[in-house]
Amino acid sequence: MRKQLFIQAVLCLLTIQSFGQTLYTYSGKLINKSNEAIVGAQLKLLVANRVLSITNVAGEFYLETEEPLLRVVQIGYQEVQITPEDSLLVLVEKSNLLNAIVVSENKHASELKNATISIEIIRPDLISNTAPTNLEESIGRINGVQVVDNQPTIRSGSGWSYGAGSRVQVLVDGVPILSGDAGQPLWNFIPTEGVGGVEIIKGASSVIYGSSALNGVINIKTRRPTNKPFTELNTSVGFYDLPKRKSLRYRGNKRSSVSNITAYHTGVYGGLGVTLGLNALRDESYKMSDYDNRIRGTLGLRKVVADKNLIYGVNTTYQQGKSGSFLLWESYDLGYTALDSGDTDNNVNRLSVDPYIKWVTGKFSHSLNTRYLGINNDVDNGDPAMDQSNSSKLIYADYQSNFSLPKKNFNAIGGLVAINTETQSPLYNGTQNASNYAAYLQLEKRWNRLSVSGGARYEQFMLNDRSEGKPVFRAGLNYAAAQFTFLRASYGQGYRFPSIAESYITTTVGPVSIYPNPELESETGTNVEIGIKQGFKIGKIQFLADVAVFQMTFENMMEFTFGQWGSVVPPLYGAGFITLNTGKTSVTGSEINLSFQRKSKNIKIQGFVGYTYADSKALEPAKTIGVDNINTQQTYRNTSSDTTGDVLKYRPKHLAKADVMVKYKKWTFGLGATYQSAVQNIDMAFVNFPISAFVPGIQESIDKEITAYTIYNARMGYAFSKTWQTNLLVANLFNFEYAIRPADLGSPRTVRLQVTYTIDKAK
Repeated sequence: MRKQLFIQAVLCLLTIQSFGQTLYTYSGKLINKSNEAIVGAQLKLLVANRVLSITNVAGEFYLETEEPLLRVVQIGYQEVQITPEDSLLVLVEKSNLLNAIVVSENKHASELKNATISIEIIRPDLISNTAPTNLEESIGRINGVQVVDNQPTIRSGSGWSYGAGSRVQVLVDGVPILSGDAGQPLWNFIPTEGVGGVEIIKGASSVIYGSSALNGVINIKTRRPTNKPFTELNTSVGFYDLPKRKSLRYRGNKRSSVSNITAYHTGVYGGLGVTLGLNALRDESYKMSDYDNRIRGTLGLRKVVADKNLIYGVNTTYQQGKSGSFLLWESYDLGYTALDSGDTDNNVNRLSVDPYIKWVTGKFSHSLNTRYLGINNDVDNGDPAMDQSNSSKLIYADYQSNFSLPKKNFNAIGGLVAINTETQSPLYNGTQNASNYAAYLQLEKRWNRLSVSGGARYEQFMLNDRSEGKPVFRAGLNYAAAQFTFLRASYGQGYRFPSIAESYITTTVGPVSIYPNPELESETGTNVEIGIKQGFKIGKIQFLADVAVFQMTFENMMEFTFGQWGSVVPPLYGAGFITLNTGKTSVTGSEINLSFQRKSKNIKIQGFVGYTYADSKALEPAKTIGVDNINTQQTYRNTSSDTTGDVLKYRPKHLAKADVMVKYKKWTFGLGATYQSAVQNIDMAFVNFPISAFVPGIQESIDKEITAYTIYNARMGYAFSKTWQTNLLVANLFNFEYAIRPADLGSPRTVRLQVTYTIDKAK
């Protein structure tokens, strides 16, 4: 009896207590200092890691709970506490280098410290402060990255392949910006205005980004429109200084000029986000026939429907211009004079239209990104018998679904991709069609200190009647060994199918002919990396050190190879280049980067210094990779100029880069440097007959080691007011003479003056 009475009393007390509990209502919105909505922020219990609510696409939240105090947690922002009375919270971004936000590795926001692979960031103020006329210039400032004849390479993963096939995927806001026919980045089609930052993944990323990400990824992020408008006008004028050697002055003592104008505006009007951009460039170039005159316009529209968790919009870019091209010099003494003083004029029209839509349903977020890219190149090379004009149309679609369980720190990303390209040109033997279909899945799980990710992708390619498919896989982990110490390891596979250009191109430039190879096989590769990030502080300066060791291995690597591939008739007897599978290769090396920053009321310092060592090797140097029309068996050894150590062609072993920017009150000072060791090995054809007879001086330039160089860049700016600023920029400060590849000298000293007018309502 007493036992029953005791139980009834306890139940009665519990009932009374439950009726006495208070429900608190949390309703409001989260924004940042720029008045932008913060999407996906988590409202958590004060002590436990349990997630009670997540903000929607408008940054809004609503929940009822018995807790009188909650935590607000969002990647990249300082954690704050919230009460039921708080309806509008402004979150403050973290300033720690480790907490920088990146999206490229997993296609969703995460902090740099949690990455499982090497990622470099180019901040928007570095881009604007160096006033590039082409984003290729900004990319080339990053350690371990080179851009040669528009082709990017990371950690010596590629050599020199003129205008055909990239092993690095280049994207704008996650959408590829490679041409459909040649698979090369369209650098001057990418807006330099309105760039919100650049992320560079160093290593195979084909699981998420597909075939062209065999060697890495470059993702350019643009600004999003906000309720507080942003307007910026830039104009710059300058000149290329006279080279030190008088024989290089093909225009006598007249300096070539360069001028550039950009205009950019973004804001939200009546709930519609609007982005407008304009760029006009007139570049006489430092090389004969290598001018570039173009105009480009962009328009972006973005609509947020908060009550339906929906975002949709469209971005479009149109470009029209006329440019010339320079492939080979006349001689070493006439290094800026085009071979035979030839002119090739290219009239280009490009149009891209990119509709997209994003929506959220429960624990799933979805996105559909699409693109139409039309390119028409009307080429006038002065030879009616050699028609190099070409056009292509590309259709791209990527559906992605993201499943997230914040309470369990689990995320899954899956997607479907379809790409179709049609090109028409005598350059490619008429009409060619290429298609690529893919499905991918990546899983991520985080425990207290350990993060693990793994993924797979299946690619299916069709090139006319040819069809091929392959799977690729990746895995990575990150371990927080201490508060500012993060260990990582990654393994990634890559896969690249031949481009239309590599398979079908037939053309001649001076004494150099290029022949098609429709039997070209796809190349595959793996990337293994172990690294550590270490944050520390000395005085008021924050430092982030990153050390990595890596090995890339490639099977059936595709490279241009010289031989007698055409009809054996005079004067060149069919001599020229063809793309061949050159066998198994590897690149083993290490890399160290040190980033730093200091912020105070009157002074701001930021910069980096880095060094990359890359030992590239042909692992099958005696393997026959092709037999030409006179039955010569082509191997690595008989097509290379220097086989010491079996080093691959066109790769430097040592590369170092640094940049520092100091802002003191109204003044800004910047200094950058690039060091490259000599390129040991190139195609033997460039130093042997017949090319050596038609293009003299290549061996002389090798003997003088002009591919080994140290280049300095300097800049100085002054802000007259919050809206007006001027910058003086000097590239190749000491007017050093250097070569970036055979028969092509780099730019002499360049001087430019930039004036910027900015209205930023968010400040």
